[in-house]
Amino acid sequence: MIELFALALIRAQVAAAAAVLLIIVLRPFARQLFGPRRAYGLWIIAPAAAAAAFFPSLAETMDLGAPARPLGAWAPKLVMLWLMGCLIATAILVLREHLFRRKVRQGVAGPAVMGALWPRIVLPSDFAQRFDAREREMIQLHERTHINRGDPIANLAIAVFGVLGWCSPAVAIAQRLVRIDQELACDATVVALRSNIRADYAKALMKAQMSVSTSPLACGWATHPLILRVSLLNRREPSLTRDVTGFLTMTFLAIAAMAIVWSVAPRGPDYGDLTPSYAPQMDPYTGAITWVAEPR
Repeated sequence: MIELFALALIRAQVAAAAAVLLIIVLRPFARQLFGPRRAYGLWIIAPAAAAAAFFPSLAETMDLGAPARPLGAWAPKLVMLWLMGCLIATAILVLREHLFRRKVRQGVAGPAVMGALWPRIVLPSDFAQRFDAREREMIQLHERTHINRGDPIANLAIAVFGVLGWCSPAVAIAQRLVRIDQELACDATVVALRSNIRADYAKALMKAQMSVSTSPLACGWATHPLILRVSLLNRREPSLTRDVTGFLTMTFLAIAAMAIVWSVAPRGPDYGDLTPSYAPQMDPYTGAITWVAEPR
C-alpha cells in the first residue's frame, strides 16, 4: 500500500506543477476574454489534476503496458520525508497566523478578513483617521464581498494545497499568484455591483497600499499589485454570454486536466513483482524435490 501511495504522491506533485505552469500561461488570456472572476477559476485545474493522480490510472484500469518499477525500500522513506515537510509547513503556517492575530490585537493589522470558518472584518486602530467616510465604505464593501464570495474558505484550501505541495516550487509560486487573482476577482465583483464607485475605489486602494500586514489565511485589502488592480477597474464587464462561456471553459479545462492525468499516468507497482515465484528443483544426488524462489 505504501508503494502505491508513494507513486501516487510523485504523480500528484508532477501533475500539480504541470497544471500550475499551464495556468500561468492561460491566466492573462482568460482575464482578457472572460474577466478576472473567471480567470480566478482557472486555479481549480491544479488541485483537480493532483487529485486525479490518486485514482487508478487508465493503464491500471485496463491492465495496459508494463507495471511501473516498484520503489522498494525508498517508498516509506519518501512518504516519511513528505510527512515531515508537511508538519514543518503547517507549523510555519500556524506561526504566521499567530503573528498576524497578535498584530490584529495591537490594532496594526488590516483592513482584512480574518478567519476561514467564522470570518470577520478586522480594521486598524487608525482606520477612521486614515480614510474618509467614502473610502471606509469602499474598503468594508470589498471585505464583505470577500466573505460573500467564500474567499476565506478558499484561502484555507489554498493553504492546505501549499502544505501538501511544500516540495514543489511551482506550488509556492501558485500560492502567490492565486491570491492576486482572488483580489482581482473580488474587485471585479464589487465594481460590477456598484459601477459608479470606480474612482473612489481606486483612490482608497492607493491610500491603503502601505498596509501590508496579513496572513496566509486572511484576505488583505492592499497586499497585491496596485497598478494591475487599478487598471482593471476601468475595464468593462464581460457580457453574460462571455461570462457563461468562461465558466464552461474553466469547467472543461478542469475535467480535461483530470482526464489527461488519469490517462497518461503509468501503472502502479504490480505486487506480483514483489512476491517471488517458486520453481521445483530436484537434487541430483538424492532425487528430492525442493521449491526454490526465483526473482522476477
